[in-house]
Amino acid sequence: MQPRHRPARLGPGTRSGFSLVELAVVVGVLGLLAMTALSAFDNLGQARRHNAARAHAEAARQALYAFALRNKRLPCPDLSANGDTGFEGSNSSCAASANVGWLPYASLGLDVPVRGERLRYGVHRGTTATDLVAPLRESADQPDLEYAGGFGSALSRMAAGTATAPLASQPHYVSDGTPTQCGSGGAGSRVVNPAFVLVAPVGARDGGTGDAGFDGANNRAFVQDNGKCVTPPDYPGDERYDDLVVAESATVLLGWLMATAR
Repeated sequence: MQPRHRPARLGPGTRSGFSLVELAVVVGVLGLLAMTALSAFDNLGQARRHNAARAHAEAARQALYAFALRNKRLPCPDLSANGDTGFEGSNSSCAASANVGWLPYASLGLDVPVRGERLRYGVHRGTTATDLVAPLRESADQPDLEYAGGFGSALSRMAAGTATAPLASQPHYVSDGTPTQCGSGGAGSRVVNPAFVLVAPVGARDGGTGDAGFDGANNRAFVQDNGKCVTPPDYPGDERYDDLVVAESATVLLGWLMATAR
């Protein structure tokens, strides 16, 4: 009979399996890979939310343009507490001082999104001559081909700066400032009044509370206290801020209106 085969015995300098140190290294590498994958997933989700907010703001901007062309004015903000009505003003009224609130989705023909995704909206109503919600009526006996007596005239005065200096009492941003300057009204800095401004939340990066995820000055002033100052639209954002701000100048809006209406 042939002898049975027996496994070779390990010599004194030979070992089998992994040591604790090797296992620790493998576990560490796997952990790093998992963290990298989660970070990439988080960045992808952030990019998706930011793109959705940008698309939302652009749709709102186009709806405001269509409203302006149709009505020769800009809408009053939705003045309800959370923007639930979607309509202009509150109780079918819009006081002359009402220049900040929620975007009036229903008045613009848009669906009202869920809380947390709704846009804040500010519109310039500086003086009687530059009130973009209730502009002066054009003369009845003079054709308003150039909008000289109505909405276009108010935009022209705003663009030229002939009616009044920039007002901190109207929706504005600080052109040479930072988001924190809104807390002090941007004192000592240059104030810019757009025709209208939209603020889209992406995520509550600064730990803000409530349904809306606005950050920094937008949350403290423009949302919570109905303040007039927003973060500059060209601010790139940081670890505590990712809002999207669209500030449309009177010059741009007037140029579009003149080109489209002719």
